[in-house]
Amino acid sequence: MSLKETLQYLMPIDLGGDHRGDLEHDARMLEAARQHGEISLTEMFPDGAAALLIDWERVYGLTPGADDPLQLRRDRVVRAVRQRGGLSIPYFRGLALAMGYSVEIEEPVPSMVGWLHAGDELMAPEVIWQWGVKISGTPLYPFRAGESTAGESLLWWTGKEELERLFVALKPAHTYVYFNYEES
Repeated sequence: MSLKETLQYLMPIDLGGDHRGDLEHDARMLEAARQHGEISLTEMFPDGAAALLIDWERVYGLTPGADDPLQLRRDRVVRAVRQRGGLSIPYFRGLALAMGYSVEIEEPVPSMVGWLHAGDELMAPEVIWQWGVKISGTPLYPFRAGESTAGESLLWWTGKEELERLFVALKPAHTYVYFNYEES
């Protein structure tokens, strides 16, 4: 049954004249509202957003690159939504893994009596405020129907700068993080 017929059944009598045109107009408006509601149901979650993705990015302080595909932008927002915070090595490893990278985190140990062995590197006491990240792997974003938009590349990958920016933004303020790269 069409919306026009449903609206007609709500009227106790047939009013005729312009009333039929009004019913058609009301039926079109109700159908448009229903379609808008269905779209809103997918847009209200960042993993399905397209039109409202800009708003999601604004709320979480994310700035997309000019060439960033839709999938990558959605992934960034989802990561920002799920991010709870932490300072542990497993937390940072988990962040990297969620982005598609494999990382090893090392904390250099200062040269102290009882800790050194023959052949160990001598390090200054300040190294306790440093930590290193060895990055391997590169997340790939292949073009997918329904998840990509027209005009996007068939294959896109993120640079390691994205992971670096995230780690630098989330690291403890009193520490210095340095990055090493392992070709994959």
